[in-house]
Amino acid sequence: MYDLIFSTKMTTEKIVEQLYETGDYERLANELEYKLESCGWTTQLRDYTRGIVNSDSKIDFQKLYESALQSATESIPDSVKMDLLKDIKTCVLKLANPPESANGGNKM
Repeated sequence: MYDLIFSTKMTTEKIVEQLYETGDYERLANELEYKLESCGWTTQLRDYTRGIVNSDSKIDFQKLYESALQSATESIPDSVKMDLLKDIKTCVLKLANPPESANGGNKM
């Protein structure tokens, strides 16, 4: 089972590496940031975090971070998640099936 997990991890690492190389990783990250800002998620998270600090001024950073992380993860709109997954799938399929070269795919 460890081999399967390790193999999957390596595949994931390779995909991420190729997404970086093609510029798709940065594009996906920018699109995600834009969508989260557009739907008000960033404002909502900021207000949530400020509310915690205002109600408990002695909260330590780790507890604030954990609370904010949980809220952030749970509050991402499903539509944003689905759009991101669709975009990632498109990129991965593009990596798996690159277009044939201009010479008609003939090997030299």
